[in-house]
Amino acid sequence: MTLAQRLGRGLLSAALIGLTAVPAGLAAGTASAADAPAPSAPTPVNLTAAGPFADSFRQSQVLNTVPLHGLNVGLDQRQQGSARTVSWTRTSGRWDTQVPPDSSYVQVSTADQPNRLVFTQGVSAVMLGAPVTADAAGTYTVSTVVDPAVGDTSSGDWASLVLSRSHRATGYVTNGDVDLGLTVTSSGRLALFHGRGGETPFWQGTVAPADRYAVSLKVSTGADKAVTLTVNDTTFPVTGPDAVNRWPSSAFLYLGAYLSTPGELTTFGDGTGTGVNVSRIDAAATAGAKPFVDTFDGAPAGTDAGLNGDLSVRQPGLVSANYTAVSGVTGLAATPPDGSVRVNSTAAPNVLSFPKGTAAVRLNKPATADLSGSYTVHARLTPAVGRTNGTDAATLLVSNASGATGAVDAADVALGLKVQADGSLKLYQGGRTLPLLTDAVTPGSDSYDVSLALAVGTARQATVTVNGSTVFAGATPAALPRDGYVHLGSQRTTPGAVGAADDLRVSMLGGLDYYGYFDIMDPDSTNNSVDHSAEVAPWTNMNSFIDQDLTDPRRAGFLDYCRPASCVIDVSKQVAQPDPNRPGKYRPNPDAPAALAALAARIGANLDKLSAIYTLDEPYYQGFDAGQVQTEVNQVRNAFPGKMLAYTTDAYHLTAPVPSGADLVGFDNYCPGRAVIEQNLSALQGALASPDQHLVLFPESIIPGVWGCEKATDPVIAGNNADYRAVAAQHPRVVYLQNFRWLNAQQAATMPLTTQQQQRIGKAVIEATSTPAPAGVGIYRPGDHSVGENSHNDVLIGTSGSSPLFTGPDDVPLTGHWNGPGTDTVGVYHPSTATFVLPGGDGTTSSYVFGNPGDLPVVGDWSGYGRTTIGVYRPGEQTFYLSDDNATTAYRVTFGDSGWTPLVGNWSGSGRTTVGAYDPATQTFHLRDSNTQGPDDHSYRFGNPGDIPVKGDWDGTGIDTVGVYRLGDQSFYGSAKDGSMAVYGSRFGNPGDKPLVGNWG
Repeated sequence: MTLAQRLGRGLLSAALIGLTAVPAGLAAGTASAADAPAPSAPTPVNLTAAGPFADSFRQSQVLNTVPLHGLNVGLDQRQQGSARTVSWTRTSGRWDTQVPPDSSYVQVSTADQPNRLVFTQGVSAVMLGAPVTADAAGTYTVSTVVDPAVGDTSSGDWASLVLSRSHRATGYVTNGDVDLGLTVTSSGRLALFHGRGGETPFWQGTVAPADRYAVSLKVSTGADKAVTLTVNDTTFPVTGPDAVNRWPSSAFLYLGAYLSTPGELTTFGDGTGTGVNVSRIDAAATAGAKPFVDTFDGAPAGTDAGLNGDLSVRQPGLVSANYTAVSGVTGLAATPPDGSVRVNSTAAPNVLSFPKGTAAVRLNKPATADLSGSYTVHARLTPAVGRTNGTDAATLLVSNASGATGAVDAADVALGLKVQADGSLKLYQGGRTLPLLTDAVTPGSDSYDVSLALAVGTARQATVTVNGSTVFAGATPAALPRDGYVHLGSQRTTPGAVGAADDLRVSMLGGLDYYGYFDIMDPDSTNNSVDHSAEVAPWTNMNSFIDQDLTDPRRAGFLDYCRPASCVIDVSKQVAQPDPNRPGKYRPNPDAPAALAALAARIGANLDKLSAIYTLDEPYYQGFDAGQVQTEVNQVRNAFPGKMLAYTTDAYHLTAPVPSGADLVGFDNYCPGRAVIEQNLSALQGALASPDQHLVLFPESIIPGVWGCEKATDPVIAGNNADYRAVAAQHPRVVYLQNFRWLNAQQAATMPLTTQQQQRIGKAVIEATSTPAPAGVGIYRPGDHSVGENSHNDVLIGTSGSSPLFTGPDDVPLTGHWNGPGTDTVGVYHPSTATFVLPGGDGTTSSYVFGNPGDLPVVGDWSGYGRTTIGVYRPGEQTFYLSDDNATTAYRVTFGDSGWTPLVGNWSGSGRTTVGAYDPATQTFHLRDSNTQGPDDHSYRFGNPGDIPVKGDWDGTGIDTVGVYRLGDQSFYGSAKDGSMAVYGSRFGNPGDKPLVGNWG
């Protein structure tokens, strides 16, 4: 039995019958003589590495060859000062396309312009692959020497320096994603732009025309919004426009050119060693595909006060994630009052703040262990802005529960730190405090840098640091979760105090992080070696380049166009060779180590563009044995240390040993249906070398040539893609959907529904669009009128104790979001008086009499208004009466048959709750997609005789599907959309309990 199951069932039973008990999963373990020696405390991953950066552009013209043109060649020789070399990415530099031009547009050290970055024609730009970031004083500086039009001091053509929070920008100076842009014309005209100001600069100036301009741009991220621009020793102090609250503390640097006359050149660098200099870069944010970073910079005040605004922009790494605001207190799930959580408010710019007191936010993807068996979480916590005394506190915690309330002292907390404004510390696990090496640190300011490093599973080791000092290092009483949910919170004790948090960083997130295509630059297609990644860039963040020969000039330059840590390359040619005795098969390459080393050397400085290395595809199918597969992976690991390795098997070898050292593990099996995909995934998980390996799925994109999909159609493939997304939602260790394949720009026309589905899924991944949370379950216990709630991943969230809402044995518990979008809470229906009693968001209740005694209550969002209202089903008439205002009937629908049980849900995904019914005699559900008269739109059998019908969005698709609660063993089972299989199961509660299903957050 898993930890989550023990918590879900064991703790609920004990809590609701009044016993004092420690959950089994949180009890201290007893070591046996056979146990291995206790591991040591984990070393926190350095997630905040930063330092100065300089690229001199000084290198031999001999290195400027087709197709690389010297851009990312020899960086280890020409770059100084940073924690690592940082490559440049070619971007379009335009306002009308994301497709970059030919590599000849931007070169380094040409014959006529040695030791300079040279823009040779038209419009283009390059992006530095690590963001500029502010120092302790809150400033950063970018400086360079620029010649906007070589040999011309009178034209309007210009060079540009652009600072954008987005790593997906094109680098054009007036685009909407530009935070601060500078243009310098050849005639000495200067202009500063902010993207939301359109084509109009917010400041203009001039200097005397010159052959070159020495430019320094110093930006203050403080309240002064100061920009200090110095050009050829003339200094211009500038204040940011009203549209800017604060300049961002982190932004990507784009260098660009606008050349209107053929033959003109733009150069950066003076040719003698001064190229571009940056006072400080964030070397960790884009160092690989795994780190997650949220700067909380510049988010607009949206409907959730900026909490989920501009996520993919303010989160500079490859991975983006969204948040849920939670109460921060123990007990049942509840949405905090409006305004309790804000991002980038006027009073607290560029941070996450808690202006109304105790509250918290949950990161909706879990922190997850990689092959090291550990993960690190970092944040800067401010218990009370502007104060270094008092008991106001900030919290950083990791919870076992996917639907936790964010309370640091709750039983679901795996590890949580509470930091008071005066520096006092408390560390919690499972509701208990753990001893610290020191109970307090001396405040240096009102903020504290906190890191939690967790070694998961039976290792039971953690390291906690505050302001660089270790305050805990050692074993924890209970195992730590492989996938844990991060919460930031505030506990206010002083009226008016405001807590804050900033710079959240996680070494790796679970959940669906990566989306892209297998074979994005097919060497065998009719459009040979065309890089199609720009075509799919709006909805992908990690694409795979298969069978590319980096010695071929037609193919060698594609890595220059990859964004940081976003591209996967295949090493099949290096690790295997055709087997002459078996046509079409491969055997190990005896020279693989040398071939891999040569490949790594050819990649050179573009190594930071790689997210993962794809090992030989389906090696067991090729005839490799387990030892040869492991040897291959070891060889690739030695050649590419620090990169994720991807391994894929075929459907016939799912139980063959998975090699250790493979980070991403997947299987090929096209168009088998969701049930088979789930079965295959389960079989593959059983063969993993480590529980810390993550999973990849391969949705179909095309039909011709894909074995298994010969009879499929575009609508079928589109539906399959939705199923893959639903499977990923159920399995947080599925981190990558790699669609098979994208061949050309015409694919959007030949497979329109599939392309549209992939665009929806992909944009939700890369933009971290808020998606529905999978349903959790709960129970109402009539004996003591108490309620218990369990998160979707089967960990107890909390219990209510005896609830005053319930007064009699026949009361019917109800769940809904009564006050608008947010967490579901529990209401009640008193059948003797036909009265609904529903909780308000402020602790009050409201009562509504609706219908007649003998009616059965139903609740739902009948018209898609975003809140739950009441209704009844009259069994004698088989008629629903549904109210939008809790008073009058908006819909009257006759549906069902005598003896059927009413069941309503959002069956179509439209956002509207519609009618349905369950026939217990045949275990058949009958569902209708509208609140109108007519027959069912869907019907299917699910469950066993005696089951109680329930419904929920079991896999986070935004569509309710049916389920049952089995009284005999207190088990919930949730169905797939067509009733063909159970996609969710959980045991929760005791005999005599009544089932609940809801979105607990």
